[in-house]
Amino acid sequence: MTVIIGAGLSGLSAAYHLNDEPIILEKEGKVGGLCKSIKVDGYVFDYAPHILYTKNDYVENLYKELLKNNIFKKLRRAYIYINDIYVEYPFEVNLNALPPEVIEECINGLLNRNENKPKNFEEWIYATFGEGIAKHYMLPYNEKIWKYDLSKMGIDWISGRVVSPSIQEIKQGAAQKIRKQYGQNAEFYYPKYDGIGALANQLASSVGNISLNSEVVEIKFVKNQLKIKYIKEGGLKEIFTKYIISSIPLPDLVKIIDDVPDEVRRAVGSLVHNSLVCVNIGIKRPKIIDKHWLYFPEKEFIFNRVSFPMNFSKFTAPKGRSSILVEVTHRENIVDIDDIKEKTVGGLVDANILKENDIIEVCDITNFKYAYIIYDLEHKQNVNIIHKYLKSKNIIPVGRFGEWEYLNMDKSILSGKMAAIELNEGRI
Repeated sequence: MTVIIGAGLSGLSAAYHLNDEPIILEKEGKVGGLCKSIKVDGYVFDYAPHILYTKNDYVENLYKELLKNNIFKKLRRAYIYINDIYVEYPFEVNLNALPPEVIEECINGLLNRNENKPKNFEEWIYATFGEGIAKHYMLPYNEKIWKYDLSKMGIDWISGRVVSPSIQEIKQGAAQKIRKQYGQNAEFYYPKYDGIGALANQLASSVGNISLNSEVVEIKFVKNQLKIKYIKEGGLKEIFTKYIISSIPLPDLVKIIDDVPDEVRRAVGSLVHNSLVCVNIGIKRPKIIDKHWLYFPEKEFIFNRVSFPMNFSKFTAPKGRSSILVEVTHRENIVDIDDIKEKTVGGLVDANILKENDIIEVCDITNFKYAYIIYDLEHKQNVNIIHKYLKSKNIIPVGRFGEWEYLNMDKSILSGKMAAIELNEGRI
């Protein structure tokens, strides 16, 4: 019997695609990992905003098969809020909304950019977009979201993540509005009811043995088997298996494995990530905005992105109400929640999203230690060391924090599926 640690999307997907009947050990009392939703006084908020999109036909069909009639298709309405102006996303092909002097600066920077082969993310931004677009959007936004020196970030992760239109398209977008949609999420799906957590709940209903409130505290190698100790209902339990599929973060996984080589521990200690606080706000006012989400590159706003769940599905908010999900990334061990709330509400007023006299019915916080993987310059080397060791012990890492890659939901599902296929076919 295979043991799966973590009932997020990748763990659930692995169980769904395995030929045998595994047991899933999940620390929380609910499945989904980051793909969960909570209900607060009639408002539904996701664990950070999520949408469903993919280029993979199998995953798209799986979304539809699992959610059946509980799914919408949406045309993205995303914007960058800068200089009190809404610039349609992606910024670089919608420069026409900006003041003439900013447009000129962006185009001149594009035409005179240094096209030498970039060695890091900061150099990539300048080489791809030039100084103007870098100055007004790409640098401040990425510095805000990553909270990390961009010159110390690699570029392996960029393909498919950062939109890279042609020079001609950027020039056209500076002159007039372009109708072409850019990016994989130009169209996306979203559940009608119960938020994004509906997907994980449906996937969980299709698999067998899920043990909730089961925290794994130790993994040992005993006579060609893996002995797992976990706490459930206050008691310490044990289970033996030949294979483990794990989606828990690599630092947490290695910490509970007995007798890990120093090289692996050093590699784990060098991994970089940032954390996230989400402020979930319910407003006693309908239709406060018609957009799905906004990016905020300017320093005066504490948040980097703001989304509006009621525009993903009207069933995420009570009738006549609006909802806001605000993201604040950080790399600190302790954050001042009250300060974040105060600056968030104040920033939303300054951005004319909230009014001074708005009645806030909900102002709830969700806090995530692991949110975004940061691709530092040693990322690939360190991850390879850790993965090589884990796989030599029949531990298969999956998902965003197991693979230690910036995976979206479709890639997380495929990560679990591939692990299951490797086991099904005896390739491990």
